[in-house]
Amino acid sequence: MPPRRVARLLAALATLALTVPAAAGAATLDPLKACYVSVTPTNREAVDVGGSGFTPGAIVDVGIDGAVVRTVQADAIGNLPPQVLQAPNQPRRERAFSLTAAERGNAANAVTLTSNVTALNLGVHPQRARPSRRVTFRGRGFTGPGAVYAHYLFKGRVRRTVTLASAVAAPCGTFKARRRQIPVRHPQTGTWTLQVDQQRRYSRAPDSVFVRLSIIVQRVFRLPSR
Repeated sequence: MPPRRVARLLAALATLALTVPAAAGAATLDPLKACYVSVTPTNREAVDVGGSGFTPGAIVDVGIDGAVVRTVQADAIGNLPPQVLQAPNQPRRERAFSLTAAERGNAANAVTLTSNVTALNLGVHPQRARPSRRVTFRGRGFTGPGAVYAHYLFKGRVRRTVTLASAVAAPCGTFKARRRQIPVRHPQTGTWTLQVDQQRRYSRAPDSVFVRLSIIVQRVFRLPSR
C-alpha cells in the first residue's frame, strides 16, 4: 500500500477514535472522605463531587442514598462540573451512605461510591458528679487531624486546657476517655463551660468541629450529725 494512502487511513482511524462515545461503565467519581460530620439538620459537612468518563454532553443524575439531589450535564470531554453537596442528616451515632452518578438513557454508565456519616456528639457519664471525680467522656465526629482538647472556662476566661484524647478512632473520629470532670483545684461555684474541639489553643470559633457543655458547680452543705 502506498505510504500516502497509509497515512490517510491512519488519520481516518484517529478521527474515528476521537468520536467514539465513552464505553458503558467507564464513569468514575473522585474519591470520598472516609467519614462526614452531621452537626445539625441544617449544618452538615460538604461533600465535594467530581467525575469523569461520562458521555460528552450527557445528563447525569447525582443521588445520595438512592434519591436524586442534583442533575448536571457532562462537559465536552465527559467530565462532571465540580459539585458541592451536603452529607446526609444523621442525628445520632453513625452509618454508611451511598453517592451515585448515573447517565440518563444509559443505565450501564453509572458509578456508586460509599462513605460514612456521623453525628457530632459528646457524652459525659455520670452526668452528676463531684468536680474532682473522674468521669467518662465519649465523643464522635472529631474527624480532624490530631488530638482532642478540653477547654474549661469560667466567667468567660479559660481556666484550664487539657488533652482529652491523644488520638481518635477511624473512620468517624470516636474516642473514650476517663478524666476529672473539672481538672481545677477547688473550682468556683457557678456555671462552667466545657468546650471540646481539636485545637490546642482555645478559640470561641475554632476551625475544627466543637461541642460546648455547661457544668454547674454547687456548694453542698452537710447537716450536722446528731
